[in-house]
Amino acid sequence: MVAAGGNAQAAQSGPESLATLQAAIAAQEAKLQQEEIQLEQQSLELDQQQRLLDSQMAKLRGTGTSPTSQAQPAADSTANSATTAPASSTQAAPASGTVGEEQQQQQQQNQQEQTKVILQSSTVLANTGGVLTPKGTFVIDPSLEYDYWAQNQLALNGFTIIPGITFGNIFIARVDQNFLTAAVTARYGLTDRLEINAKIPLVAGYGTFTAQAVGPNAQPLNTSANNVNIGDIQLGGSYQFNSGNDGWPVFVGNLTFKTATGVSPYSVPIYTVYDSGGSFLGGIQKKLPTGTGFYSLEPSVTIFYPTAPGVLFGNLQYIYNFSRTFNILGSSGVSVRENLQPGSAVAATFGMGFALNDKASMTLSYQQEHVFGSSVSNRSIPGSAYDFGTFNFGLGYAINARTNFNIGVGIGAGPNAPVAKILFEVPIRF
Repeated sequence: MVAAGGNAQAAQSGPESLATLQAAIAAQEAKLQQEEIQLEQQSLELDQQQRLLDSQMAKLRGTGTSPTSQAQPAADSTANSATTAPASSTQAAPASGTVGEEQQQQQQQNQQEQTKVILQSSTVLANTGGVLTPKGTFVIDPSLEYDYWAQNQLALNGFTIIPGITFGNIFIARVDQNFLTAAVTARYGLTDRLEINAKIPLVAGYGTFTAQAVGPNAQPLNTSANNVNIGDIQLGGSYQFNSGNDGWPVFVGNLTFKTATGVSPYSVPIYTVYDSGGSFLGGIQKKLPTGTGFYSLEPSVTIFYPTAPGVLFGNLQYIYNFSRTFNILGSSGVSVRENLQPGSAVAATFGMGFALNDKASMTLSYQQEHVFGSSVSNRSIPGSAYDFGTFNFGLGYAINARTNFNIGVGIGAGPNAPVAKILFEVPIRF
């Protein structure tokens, strides 16, 4: 009886075990199907995030827009969804994180390159400093600059009884000067934050001088002058103080030493003529100078702040001119040896640049300069201090990965500024 009961219980437990096993297999199959669905969902999300990153990269290259703030939440949502997936699907999470980090690094690199292209299109910063050459990179920057100066002068020695009726001598003069400067600038990056540079200019100038003394016996004086010679060679360096992280602008210090290798204004021959009244007309040049005749030291600080799709920049510069002794032709026509001290100057520049596309950029800026009074043998020269400003417009185009083409146009503001100037640059990196 006992054996028969045991066989009956075993017969009942056999079908129950089989049913349990079948149920477990069905549950595992359902679980596997659910995991396959989740894997497909994860794959679709990864593809969607990749397309989003590719779209943001295309915008970055086209307009300079930084998608960092959008790419980061996308990467976080991918990581969060990966934590809820089965163990077999979590292998895709590290790949997604790596792709996101690489994309962000590429975005930052592209933005840095774009910032450099924008700043390099500013011909003002090209002369004062601000865009550093990477470590081990050598840059040759040939340039061609045209400057046009024009000034009308009215000298009055007399008195006025009523408006329009003057007794005395009136002297009217007009000066026109044209300068064409071909220069080669060499830059080399000692480190990623330190650069040295040198500029060698060749200056060609042509000018006319027209003078007319008002009076019954006055004779007009028309002269012209020209010259082609080397200009003032410049040596300098730039150092970047900070990285610009955490929302800070980038600060770059610059120091330039200008030599006096060009032809000095005090060494060119001049006309020594007298008007009908016996007054000496000094300072009329037979040849134009190609340099200032003075050594100068020019420290400056450049600040720029990338704010996609543009860059804000500014520059504060101080110019100190060293005194020199020259033979000066006095009012009596006799040469006198004098020590000349040109006035120092301060200049401030501010502007904005922005990318037109991945190759072209444009900058707009304004520069204001104040020149302090000069002195002769420790005697100040009244009226020698003056101010002038310049509106600057620049365009830059990346011909290829190593060569850029920049053009800058400046329009003078004030009687002491150049009327207009045009600058062409073709920096080539090696």
